[in-house]
Amino acid sequence: MSIAPKIDDMEVRHAAAAGLDVHKMQITATVRTRSESGSPHVETREFSALASGLALLVQWLLSLRVTGAVMEATGIYWEKAYDVLSHAGLDVMVVHAQHVKQIKGRKTDIADSIWLSRICQFGLASPSLVLPKTFRDLRGLSRYRRTLIEQRAQKQLRIQKVLDRNGIRIGGILSRVTHSVNGRRILEGLVAGASRESILSGLSRHVRKKLGALGDALSFELDAHSQWILADLLQQFDDDTVRIAAAEQRIEAALAPFEELIRLLETIPGVRRESAMAILIELGPDMSVFPSARHCAAWAGICPGNNESAGKRRSGRIRRGNPVLRAILVECAHAAVRTRDGQFRSYQEAITSRRGYKRAIVAVAHKLLRIIYAMLRDQTPYTDPGINYEAISIGRKAGRWLRKLEQYGYVTRVKQEHQPDMPAQTA
Repeated sequence: MSIAPKIDDMEVRHAAAAGLDVHKMQITATVRTRSESGSPHVETREFSALASGLALLVQWLLSLRVTGAVMEATGIYWEKAYDVLSHAGLDVMVVHAQHVKQIKGRKTDIADSIWLSRICQFGLASPSLVLPKTFRDLRGLSRYRRTLIEQRAQKQLRIQKVLDRNGIRIGGILSRVTHSVNGRRILEGLVAGASRESILSGLSRHVRKKLGALGDALSFELDAHSQWILADLLQQFDDDTVRIAAAEQRIEAALAPFEELIRLLETIPGVRRESAMAILIELGPDMSVFPSARHCAAWAGICPGNNESAGKRRSGRIRRGNPVLRAILVECAHAAVRTRDGQFRSYQEAITSRRGYKRAIVAVAHKLLRIIYAMLRDQTPYTDPGINYEAISIGRKAGRWLRKLEQYGYVTRVKQEHQPDMPAQTA
């Protein structure tokens, strides 16, 4: 198969282009301008990354009539420079650092900025997706909420560790210790140093069948240090819960104009409201920035990678992409496959039989993202197509199975065993 190469005529996109190597405290900027003689004119300067330095940078770029600028999307230092330059009217492009990587041994700040200015002038790299500032700010808040949830989960594990170290194994009796009413009553009683009888008498009737096991588990007592640690961990757990609720309120208020899109996403099996808001924040509401659902999945890093050489297909591991969005989609995929009579469950079962559960879950997450792309693009709710993936999988393999059964004589044997007896004919 022959593939026609893409024609690159090195078209000049900007007569005066800037390349910015952005760091925490300094910015190395190079301006590349065309000249009538043919050889470009290159000028490099260094600026502070503080407010005064950014103002001088903008003033210098505008004085040279720069119309475009390119910077690498590394870390978080590019964001403020991007906002300032965009506000000044420049066409700013953020590129993936691996796409413009320099050769080892030839990398300096000045060399990086010169190469970036050339990329900007001729458009040699594809721009990365930069969401509007509103959603970039919301992304920071949403990710902070996820961090708080992870921290609270760590507090739960430490609480269990304190109890288990002292022989109080109530975690093996109650499914939820920190989130249930009875679990919190037991923990608060242990912190207060209450007796086993008083703790058990304060429990509700829902754990009546477990009172004997709970009484046995509460036979041991906490030492003074463990009692103080447990009290401190419970206080941190409650503080994190308050912070999570406050972050959710701010997210709800900020996404109020996009309530219709959130409700559309909630119609997907396995996607609850918190997940729908997080997906919308990470992905953005405008799907026109992606040429297709395949490009959207590739950007998120949830589709198989391409790694082929000399006609041989190598590992197709997914790339990094957007790790936060991928984690949210995988969480939703775990919930979606538990929904009965839906396409996700049969899809997961069909892939699990030949690829394993983990790869099947990633495939379901990939399918979820393609569905989300179509829903946000067309503004339509989710409708299950009722596809039986198990029947499709069997249909693809049935011919090979039948040929193998016939090859080893099983088909003939089954026909003989199920052949009806013919009545004897009379002369």
